Amino acid sequence: SRTKCVGHRGYPAKYPENTFVSLEQAINIGAEGIESDVRLTKDGQVIIMHDTTLDRTTNGTGSVDEKYWNGYIEYLVTENNEKVPKLQEVLDLLKRKKNKNNFFIMDIKDDNNINILDAIADIIYANKPYNFQSQIYLGVWTYDFLIKARKVLPHLPVAYISSNISVAREQFFDKVESYSMEYIYILEDTTGFFSQIRNSGRKLFVWTVDAENDMKSLFSYGVDAIISNDPVKCLSVRKKVEGLKVYWKSTKKFL
Repeated sequence: SRTKCVGHRGYPAKYPENTFVSLEQAINIGAEGIESDVRLTKDGQVIIMHDTTLDRTTNGTGSVDEKYWNGYIEYLVTENNEKVPKLQEVLDLLKRKKNKNNFFIMDIKDDNNINILDAIADIIYANKPYNFQSQIYLGVWTYDFLIKARKVLPHLPVAYISSNISVAREQFFDKVESYSMEYIYILEDTTGFFSQIRNSGRKLFVWTVDAENDMKSLFSYGVDAIISNDPVKCLSVRKKVEGLKVYWKSTKKFL
C-alpha cells in the first residue's frame, strides 16, 4: 500500500516544532500522520515537547519534570508566540471528523519517568468511548516501556523506535506492531530486515528524512511511512515517484 508522509514534530520546516499550529498544519497540508514527543510536568500534566528542558524551544528554563504546568509552563511561549500544547490538544485534533484517518506516532522517550505511561493512559481513557485504536502508535525505546505500555493501554499498537537493527530484530521482533527506525540504517541494511518486517505483517516507519534523494529511495523501497520535517516536500516527492511509476507502466505497453 501507499507510503504515507508523517510530519516530524508537526511541520517544523514552516512552524515552531511541536506546537499545535505545527501539528495541525501538517495534517491540513495533507500529511497522513504526525509524530511528536511527550513529557511529564512536575504536577503530572503530559505536554508536547522534545527536550527534557524548556530552554531551547520556549522562553522558559529548567527541566520539564521539575516545573509546574499550572502557573508556569502554561504561560510560556515558543517562537511566533505559540503556546506549549498538552497531549489532550493533539487528541482533540485526531478526534475531528475530517482527521479520522490521520494517525499520531507518540514518541515516549526513555529519559521520561516510566510513570508517564500511567498519565498518558488516564488522558486517553478520559476520551471514552473514543479509543484512538487506529490513530495512535505508542513509540517506545526500551523493553520496560513496552511491557508497561501493553499493561496500561493494551488496545493501542506499539512502535519500537531505534537506530539499531540488531536490537530491533533480536529483542523486539514480533513483540510490536511496527518499527520506527533511523532511515539511514534501513537504506544501508544488507540483512533483509525490511523483508522480515514485511513478511510478518508489521509496519516500518523511517525517520527523519529531509533530502529528496533519500525520500525517493524510501518510496521505491515501499516503507509504510516517511517521517519528515517537511511533509509538503514528502508529499510532492511522492507525487513525482508515483507519476514516474505510471509513466513506466504506460510506456511498457507500447514497447
